[in-house]
Amino acid sequence: MKIGVQLYTLRNYTQNPQDIEATLRKVKAMGFDMVQISGLGSCDIDQLAGWTQELGLEVCGTHSPWDRIAEPAELKKLIEEHKKLKCFDIGMGIKPGIFPDSYEGYTSFIKKLNTICAMVRDNGLTFGYHNHDLEFQKFNGQRAIDRLIEECPDLYFILDVFWVQAGGSNPSEYLDKLKERIKIVHLKDYRMTGRTRQFAEIGEGNLDWSDIIPRCVHNGIPYAVIEQDGDFLVDPFESLALSKKFLTENGYWTHNEQELPFV
Repeated sequence: MKIGVQLYTLRNYTQNPQDIEATLRKVKAMGFDMVQISGLGSCDIDQLAGWTQELGLEVCGTHSPWDRIAEPAELKKLIEEHKKLKCFDIGMGIKPGIFPDSYEGYTSFIKKLNTICAMVRDNGLTFGYHNHDLEFQKFNGQRAIDRLIEECPDLYFILDVFWVQAGGSNPSEYLDKLKERIKIVHLKDYRMTGRTRQFAEIGEGNLDWSDIIPRCVHNGIPYAVIEQDGDFLVDPFESLALSKKFLTENGYWTHNEQELPFV
C-alpha cells in the first residue's frame, strides 16, 4: 500500500498555479511520492500534469466537482484530463444536496451514480465515492452506505476511516466489507476535546491504527492518503510531517509493501 497526501489538507496553499507548484515541490521534498488532488484553485491541466510527472508524484485519484461529473459532456472532458494526469480514478467528495437525505433521495442518487459509473468504466477509468458520516443514516431500516455498496456494483470507494467512526460504525468492518472495492483510504485521526469531536494527526487521536493499517494492507488496498480537514494545532505541513513520523516510527511507512499482522 502506497501512502501519500490528500491535497485538501493543504488547500490554503493551492489556490493559484504558483502556489500549487510550490506546494507539490514541498510535498515531494517531505518524502511523499503520491497525491490525491482535491481543493485546488484554477490551474491548466497540462501544467499540473507536467509538474506531477516531473516530480515523480503519482496522482492516485481526485475529488472532482459534481457539476462536471453529472453532465456527460463535462464528464468526458474530465476523463480526458485524468488521462493526462495518468490518474485512473475519478472521485467525488460528498453526496450533493440536490439529493435529499431520505430513502427516496438515495434511490435517485444511486440511479445517477450508476449512469456515471458506466460512462467512466467504458472509458477505462474507475469512479470512486468518498464517504462522510451522513451515509451511515438509516432509512427504511437500511444504512445508506450499504445501499450504495449493494446497488452500485461498479462504484469504488474512497473510504474515510474518520467519517466511518463518526457515523457510529467500525472502520475495520467496512475495510473488510469493501476490500478490493476500496481504491483509496483516507487516514486521519479522531480527537476529542472536551465533548467536541475534532480532526487530528495520525496517532494523536483514538483510532486503532494497529488494526486499521495492517487490515488495509491485508485487504490489498493500493493507496492511502493522509488527510486533515481542519482543527490544526500546528501548520498543515507540520501536521503532515507529524502523521508521517507516526507511521514511520510504528513501522507502517517503511513496511507498507509487506503483510502486517493484526488480531
